[in-house]
Amino acid sequence: MKKLFIFVTSVFILTGCGQSQLGSQSRVSILDDSSRAHLQAELTMADYTAFAEKVTNKMMASRLVQSWGNKRPRLVVGKMRNNTDNESIRMQDIYDRISETILASGLVRLMDKSATSFEYVVNTELSSTRQYGAGGEELAYFKLEFKMFRIDGEMVGQWSDVLPLGKASRRFL
Repeated sequence: MKKLFIFVTSVFILTGCGQSQLGSQSRVSILDDSSRAHLQAELTMADYTAFAEKVTNKMMASRLVQSWGNKRPRLVVGKMRNNTDNESIRMQDIYDRISETILASGLVRLMDKSATSFEYVVNTELSSTRQYGAGGEELAYFKLEFKMFRIDGEMVGQWSDVLPLGKASRRFL
């Protein structure tokens, strides 16, 4: 009897969850991590991490970094600039994902920002632009850019990627 009750309760709960709608005020849905669905033209935590990982992997796969071979130079992930219209973006999350991806590559020795001895520094900037349509449509472009400098200040590499996010007008939602 107890097993039947648990089974019936589970089916009832799962059926209720299956009928939920994304964006509904009265119900909550769990999204697939890979879907990266958006209700607004704003970055989500999934966007931050995927964006940071993509640009970091571009940098790590570049001819410059690959030419280092087994040398493993000391690298600092330096100044991170948020040049968007959203001051609440957690730049520390972006920094953490960049650091994690660099460490996993094994191609460099990652140094703290306070280090005084290193060969390269990577500065990052997150920027955005927005366009608005007459019917309430919104299109936002987010750009994440890395610039790598030698200790003497010479820029030796630059990598970036753009993520467009759109929000349709209410009549399409």
